[in-house]
Amino acid sequence: MSHSLSRVQAAALGVVVLIALAAGGVGLARVAARQGLWADTVEVTVGFPEVHDVSPGTPVRIRGVDAGQVVAIEYPDHDGDGANVTLRLRVEGKYAGRLYADAAAQIHSTGLLGAKVIAVTPGTPAAGPLQDGRLRATEAPDLAQAAAKLGAAAGKIGDVADEAKQFVKDVRGGNGTLGRLVKDDDLYQDIKGLTTDARQMVRRGDQALGKVDGKVQDVQRFVDDGRETLRSVRQGTDAIQRMPIIRGYVEDATAALVRPSCRREAVTYSTADIFEPGTAILTDAGRDHLAFVVNWLKGVQNDKAELAVAAVCDPNDPSQTAASAAELTRKQSEAVTEYLKARGVYKIGWWSRRKVATVGLGFGPSPVVEKQPVPPSYVQVVLFTPQS
Repeated sequence: MSHSLSRVQAAALGVVVLIALAAGGVGLARVAARQGLWADTVEVTVGFPEVHDVSPGTPVRIRGVDAGQVVAIEYPDHDGDGANVTLRLRVEGKYAGRLYADAAAQIHSTGLLGAKVIAVTPGTPAAGPLQDGRLRATEAPDLAQAAAKLGAAAGKIGDVADEAKQFVKDVRGGNGTLGRLVKDDDLYQDIKGLTTDARQMVRRGDQALGKVDGKVQDVQRFVDDGRETLRSVRQGTDAIQRMPIIRGYVEDATAALVRPSCRREAVTYSTADIFEPGTAILTDAGRDHLAFVVNWLKGVQNDKAELAVAAVCDPNDPSQTAASAAELTRKQSEAVTEYLKARGVYKIGWWSRRKVATVGLGFGPSPVVEKQPVPPSYVQVVLFTPQS
């Protein structure tokens, strides 16, 4: 016998059904959201030699934050070297954009039961974006291996402890060198006597050092007196060099090439472009180069401007010694100076002549810090124009 529902009962039943459907829909939506079905996702891959206990649905975490899950596991297509099981990971789009070219993944165990999780390190922005969607796999720490190493270390510590125990036992029993040293009174007295002798030797050494220190002070005073004498000699030499009659015959590279109150203009040539190798003989090409210098200097109108010609030899030239390099550079600077004078560049008027200094620097170095690179062996013509 059937009974029809009243209108109130039917309405109540409809409300219950609607509530059940709504609850089911909310549950399905939450599950879908948790699985990333509705989120914007990106798929990346990573390969491991073995993937024990990893299955579709295994969580993927980036910096420890849930960011996706494993969606597929692909067995390698060969069994040779480099064969890896490929995991396909679905990662939420908001995290995928933060993965870089050096991003790496590991298989970690979590919890007491050892549940697996794919831990991803995103990498660094300096490495650039992740191009091919392939993460670099890194090996997770093996707890079994770590425990084995710890056990081996504990065994070694135990062996050392046993040896230390035996050593102490031998010492107490007077066995071995140290044991005899501890137990033998005569040996103790001998060592005590040696210590006393050593102290006396140290005391005598201190006394000797005091005497040596006094001698060192005497030597220091002698050196100071010598320095003062050399300073006086240097002052006298400088005064002689500044005398009108003498200074024309004394070569002072610093005074000739360093003139802080003048504007400095220089033309530099490699000696190979000016002279025959290892000589002070001008070549035809060298005369052509110097012709340019002649035209430049003849255009100088300031009658206070002075010239300096300097030559430097390559310090790595095996064919020259320090003495021969000094003589060679002196002759080279004189050869250039004579060429320029022969063409009248030092003439200012009918009676006046421009001062020209020649400097042979040998192996150098030059007292001037050049702003532009210069050849290892070079000749330089410098024009100094006073600015005061």
